[in-house]
Amino acid sequence: MYWFAVIVVVAITPFGINNLIQGRYVLAAAIFTVVGTLTTDALAIHLKKPPPIPFHLLLMPVVLSVGISLVTQGFYGVLWCYPAILFCYFVLSWRIAVFCSVSVLLVFTPMVYHYVGGDVAIRFFASLAITIAAINIITNIIHDLQKKLMDQVVTDPLTGAFNRRQMDMMLADAIERRKRTGAPASVLVIDIDYFKRVNDEFGHLAGDQVLKGLVNIIMERARKLDRLFRMGGEEFLLFLPDTRAGDAVTRAENLRMMVATAPLLAKRPVTISIGVSEIAGDDIPETWIARADEALYAAKQSGRNKVVNAHIPPQTAAVAAPALQ
Repeated sequence: MYWFAVIVVVAITPFGINNLIQGRYVLAAAIFTVVGTLTTDALAIHLKKPPPIPFHLLLMPVVLSVGISLVTQGFYGVLWCYPAILFCYFVLSWRIAVFCSVSVLLVFTPMVYHYVGGDVAIRFFASLAITIAAINIITNIIHDLQKKLMDQVVTDPLTGAFNRRQMDMMLADAIERRKRTGAPASVLVIDIDYFKRVNDEFGHLAGDQVLKGLVNIIMERARKLDRLFRMGGEEFLLFLPDTRAGDAVTRAENLRMMVATAPLLAKRPVTISIGVSEIAGDDIPETWIARADEALYAAKQSGRNKVVNAHIPPQTAAVAAPALQ
């Protein structure tokens, strides 16, 4: 918006001066309103401050300037509709920009017909409609690329789970929320048992399929507000907002049993061990995860394919299961 504002100010200021000299005071006033607003906002952006005047408030003087220019200058006024349409997509949400651009097309076409002529009105309608369509196509392409780039930034490319950076941010937010509202939250640290054997015996492609299959199982059982993160290798963290440790253990045990009976590998069962930890009052993300990691370690030490609650002594916390590994 900074460079857009600078270019517009430089480009239209001479027209404002010219209209003032020619005695077209209303048009000059509308142009100088746009110039003054953009100059103010551009200066604020340059100083790394928020723009004091919302850009969408410029729509009225912009449309007014285009309309007056069309009435007083005929064909030359028509040309200003095109940057006005582009401006809509810079400062408005997509839906409102589409509404405004189509409204300009429908309102100004009869005006062009009346003040300029039928031939110009037909060409104006066709060219502006093509311009609006092209802007929307380009906008959709940009949005799709932004979404793909964002997915690459926040998710693990193999499994589609969120990455470690997103995990740290979300756990920090949950800690702040607990401090403000007392809302509980729990995490499950999930590790695939003997995963190295899977890679050694069946190859890394099979290991990748196991990781993807595990993520699919977890996501099928997850609520919309739950978030799954890949911590690295075969270790995942499932974040459970508004969940006490007891409920988290129940969910972990259901998940453990589902994985143990799922056909993730054709020739042998795959099992997981899970450490459960509820958020504490003095936690930071590292201490919260560390407790769940210790519980996971206890589950591994006590035979694997088990769930351990970090808030219960290890000798009584492990939930035993048939030896499937």
